[in-house]
Amino acid sequence: FSVFLAPKGIIEDLHSKMGRMWWNNNDKARGWAMMTWKKLCYPKGMGGMGFRDLHLFNLALLGRQVWRLMTQQDTLCFKVLSTKYFPDGDVFRYKQSDKPSFAWKSIAKAVDALKDCFIWQVGDGNKIDLRRDHW
Repeated sequence: FSVFLAPKGIIEDLHSKMGRMWWNNNDKARGWAMMTWKKLCYPKGMGGMGFRDLHLFNLALLGRQVWRLMTQQDTLCFKVLSTKYFPDGDVFRYKQSDKPSFAWKSIAKAVDALKDCFIWQVGDGNKIDLRRDHW
């Protein structure tokens, strides 16, 4: 989950299996579902059981990889990925590629999901690009 974006079918299958385990009786007969799975994923303070939404959890772990690409620019992973996908060194300004790797497609989905949540400091203004920066 921390390297690749899991397909929706696998996420739904895992949610289904977790729900069946939660609502089955001891004799393996189907039990009665008292809450929807979505409601079970609510935090306990909001009336849910606090189960994780695996898709959001997957994106959060991929967001950690995005953070590493932003902060640890002396790693081999950064050097390899930046050479092919974001040559200017900014992971938020990646270029579209013909056949990207599955790992990069997963990281790019996390970048797109998290792009609006990140902020940047202006500093002295030398790194601001008025045409390309997200305002």
